[in-house]
Order: sequence, then C-alpha cells, then structure tokens
Amino acid sequence: MPSKAPAAHPQTGKDRWPADLAPLLERTEQVLQTEGPQKAFELLARSNETTPWITNARAVCLMRLGEACRAAELLRPLVLASHGFSVADDSPVVFKINYATAQLLAGNPTGYIVTMGQIQDELDPAVQRLRDGVRRWRQTFSFWEKVCWFLGAAPDRPVDLGFPPGEL
Repeated sequence: MPSKAPAAHPQTGKDRWPADLAPLLERTEQVLQTEGPQKAFELLARSNETTPWITNARAVCLMRLGEACRAAELLRPLVLASHGFSVADDSPVVFKINYATAQLLAGNPTGYIVTMGQIQDELDPAVQRLRDGVRRWRQTFSFWEKVCWFLGAAPDRPVDLGFPPGEL
C-alpha cells in the first residue's frame, strides 16, 4: 500500500483561509495583535458568520482569554471523525493543532498527546511550533512533574508555550 508523502510546502496562515473569509480572518488577526482577544472575539460575533474557519478563530480568541475548555468544546466537532474517537483526516491541520492546544491548556495532557499523535503533517509550521513550545515547557519540569506528565496528569503550573496559543 503506497504511503502518502507529506506536502513539500504546507500551506500556512493566510494561504489556508477560504478566499471569501480571508478579509474577516485577516482583520481578526490584526485585532488580536493590536487590541487583544476580547476585541477580536467581539469582531467575530458581529460578523454573524458560522463557518468552521470562524469557529476556529473564535476558539483561538477563547484560548487567549484563558477559556481553554470552551475552546476545546468549539473545536471538537470540527476535528473529530464522525465516530468521535479519532481526528478526521480531512480536517484542516490548523483545527487539529488548536484542538490539541486547547486540550493541553485545559489540563488534559493525554488528550493533547493523542491528538498530536494523529496529526500526519509534521512539516506544517504550526505543528512544529507547537511541538517545540511544549518541548521547551516540559524541559522546565521538575522530576515529579515529569512523572505526572508521564502518567497523564497535568503539572500544577501554567502552560508556557513561549507564544500566544492558537493559530488562525
């Protein structure tokens, strides 16, 4: 059975966005950077758009507002396959990355590990960035925090990825 070769140049950021939503997502990105996640969330709420890409953007805002559980709830139906046990192959990588991030921020390291284990595109810059951020954060763990992580329990410390969580 032939294996799928990874894309030589994975799409990133704006390249991923549907053309009809690009102006709103670009504006959301600007507001996130200049005015913060609350204002970006309000911008999205005013848009009345309900597409998966806008739902993903709302989840990014929620993660940055410290509401990772709500973000995971929004992302779950965008990411999980119809049987609900694994990520859907046709779900955009950025949705999967955000779901894994939300799980981690919500104190579910096992969910993060399982979701990341099902992502096929290791060349995607968002995948690499998240893996590197978690690797750096884990390097700061004490022995007992490493044991907790190994057992699937979140250490009692905030997740520090070194960058704001979530990818538009």
